[in-house]
Amino acid sequence: MRIVPIILCGGSGTRLWPLSRRDFAKPHAPVLGGASPFERTLARVAAASGGRWDRPVVITGAGARFMAAEQARAAGVPVDLVLEPEGRDTLAAVTLGALLAARRGPDAVALILPADHLIPDAEAFGAAVERAARIATLGRLVTFGIRPTSPATGYGYIRPSEERFGEAAGIAEFVEKPDAERAARLIAEGCLWNGGVFVLHAEPALREIRALSPDAYAAVARGLTAAESDTGNGGGALLIGQDFISAPRISFDYAVMEKTTAAAVLPVDFAWSDIGDWREVWSLTPRDATGTGHEGPVVARDTRDSYIRAGGERLVCALGLEGVLIVDTPDALLVADLDRAEEVRHLVSDLEAAGRPESTTPARVHRPWGWYQTMDLGERFRVKRIQVAPGRQLSLQRHHHRAEHWVVVRGTAEVTRDRDTVMVRENESIFLPMGCMHRLRNPGKIPVEIIEVQTGTYLEEDDIVRVEDDFGRVRAV
Repeated sequence: MRIVPIILCGGSGTRLWPLSRRDFAKPHAPVLGGASPFERTLARVAAASGGRWDRPVVITGAGARFMAAEQARAAGVPVDLVLEPEGRDTLAAVTLGALLAARRGPDAVALILPADHLIPDAEAFGAAVERAARIATLGRLVTFGIRPTSPATGYGYIRPSEERFGEAAGIAEFVEKPDAERAARLIAEGCLWNGGVFVLHAEPALREIRALSPDAYAAVARGLTAAESDTGNGGGALLIGQDFISAPRISFDYAVMEKTTAAAVLPVDFAWSDIGDWREVWSLTPRDATGTGHEGPVVARDTRDSYIRAGGERLVCALGLEGVLIVDTPDALLVADLDRAEEVRHLVSDLEAAGRPESTTPARVHRPWGWYQTMDLGERFRVKRIQVAPGRQLSLQRHHHRAEHWVVVRGTAEVTRDRDTVMVRENESIFLPMGCMHRLRNPGKIPVEIIEVQTGTYLEEDDIVRVEDDFGRVRAV
């Protein structure tokens, strides 16, 4: 029995806006302090496997490629990175994962798990996976059913049937997110939370997918056949072909688990959360005697049962509040009723409809070489803070409409300016006139940090003409 972890690392996490956004989604955002959910998932898989499981496969989008690779390196877990040309929901992703697992051998069992779930007990998780894998080898499509601890309305539920497969049961019904009254009834009737984790013997599962959703199977299989291996661009990845996009956008639950006669649910008792919204974050955060949880520089007085997050160096203060949600980031502030946290996604839809960039792009924008953050912006100037990782370099580029002043505040930068290459050290600066060809490289062992002052008539990112680039972006963007 060969267990192949397949980590689904997509989605936008709009219910955790403004921390999580399309261009910096929940799996990669540092929710609950410290490591991101994706890094925690990798660490859990490594601890649970005890070296017995196969190398994990991470399925993500091209836009999150470098973030996923960097966080996998930070977690110290080698992975195989697979890039969808476009997200198509979980049916396509699970099918792709099962096909990739089947390539590892006829005995392969695909462990399909989201990148953004929190399961603190790695040992209990690993034991449950191996129990589920034994059931999966009997031809069952196994999912985890979490024993509920409260009548949660943010989760789906599973009603087990009387049929038994060892420790697992058949599935009589999947129930969408209920209201509080119905959730209480479902728990009383023995229903379980839908944990969103699947354990599938790859070849029998693929036969079931092919029978129940032949269009999806065919599209994903063609995309995998046309896949190309990309070992450049700052890290290896398998690029799935464009045929993948023709797969229907539907969940694996709807398309397969609710229709198959082979579904089974394994009840598990370990602590679990999908970190679905800010109220869930509040419930998982250590709280003071007033029931208030906070992170970052926060001062609260006469404030009860609230969650307050300061996302940077700015102090956030609260006085005389109850049941509130406050999330501060450099470019957006959210203030809401904590009990309405799940509705944040509707607010994000309103922002998207209004064309607000804050709906999708965070103030700190991550790039394969590091990150940048706009600190100030005026009619003819922009001030950025830029950090370049050791050994990385920006593209060789020029601008038609702006000049730039670079001040190095940390480390030593190697700067190309037209035909010259100069070393710019801490507390030194360099001027890059409009139209000059330039590049910054970090030759050292610590991050290089600079303050960039742009001046000119047009200051947007599409005034970049890349001539050479380590990450395959040689074009005007």
